[in-house]
Amino acid sequence: MPRKLALKRLTASDLTLFKWHLQHHPAGRQKGFNLDTKILVDRLYPQLGEPALIPQPRFPLDLYLYGPGLAPANNLQRKILKQQKNWRLNGELIYNPVENPELYNVLVPGDYALFEFSGDVTPTTANVVLISCALTADAGIHAELVRRFPDGSMWVLEESLIQEVLARAMPPAGHPLYDWTETSFLEDAALGGAIGIEAINSRRGGRGISPEDFMRSRRNAEATGVAGEELLNAWLEGEQRAGCIQAFEWTASVNAVAPYDFRIIDADGGGRVVDAKSTVGGFSNPVHLSLTELMVAVHGPEPYDIYRLYEVGESGAKMRVARNIGQSLRNTLAALSALPEGVTVDGFSIRPGYLDFLEEEIPLIVASGEELL
Repeated sequence: MPRKLALKRLTASDLTLFKWHLQHHPAGRQKGFNLDTKILVDRLYPQLGEPALIPQPRFPLDLYLYGPGLAPANNLQRKILKQQKNWRLNGELIYNPVENPELYNVLVPGDYALFEFSGDVTPTTANVVLISCALTADAGIHAELVRRFPDGSMWVLEESLIQEVLARAMPPAGHPLYDWTETSFLEDAALGGAIGIEAINSRRGGRGISPEDFMRSRRNAEATGVAGEELLNAWLEGEQRAGCIQAFEWTASVNAVAPYDFRIIDADGGGRVVDAKSTVGGFSNPVHLSLTELMVAVHGPEPYDIYRLYEVGESGAKMRVARNIGQSLRNTLAALSALPEGVTVDGFSIRPGYLDFLEEEIPLIVASGEELL
């Protein structure tokens, strides 16, 4: 579930993957990007380090090249392969696109490629943003990267660092790297949230999001939901051992369409139902409720609680709880009676501030040796 982000400083031999550079600035026999084993294998895809069943294994890669500058995505099919001891992004030479016949010519050794890999076991997709020191749109980002990474050739990145770079560099609107910091909006849009959809269309100048990126965001949102439930299940096990609750069941693990995720028997013997609402973003991100969840929350028969898990990541999450939310949402459900016959609302986006969340913030930490997903 954690994003697989990496930064590479391009060398002359890396640039020979581009047809123009191979013709005008040949640098040895290589035709591909070198990918540091310590980054690709040791940090991002450990299973690539296991003994291969065939010599020189190859993994097809759906490659999206953005930039340099404000250039949109150039979608290509390439592969990642191992040659001797080295991993490379390889395949056919990359030509300048017909609509921009000099696009990649401006790249020089010392420019950068920012990678976001997708794929659980092996990389299957890579979004790559090329940063050129020669272009005004990239200049500030390039300078920040040089300042922050004076030594080395490839590094693992955190999304927070990209946000810091963008805040200092302030590239023009529409720069493709902005797309990498819209995780919360993408998550909201993937869940059907109007706020996320509107924000993405506004920030991206109406170009929206590709079907591939949308499906990936939906898969990520689903994975975040599963990870949140796993964290909450582990926390409830601790609460039961401590005597804070008598028992609980993970309802959603056996019934995927249940209108809640857990059922709890309190220490005093009373029953409650719990819905885990998880996000990789902050607490204030919208909470999504289905109509069925809203109806059960309002009409019971048991109190309906929201456990809001936020900043969900590989090390755990934070959590706050809203008790018996049906009281706050009774008027919302009643308002639906005014809708014309034949019109039904399927879901709702609710700001957490509308619900009565307790102030206590509960840390949920993944135990050493465990993985979130």
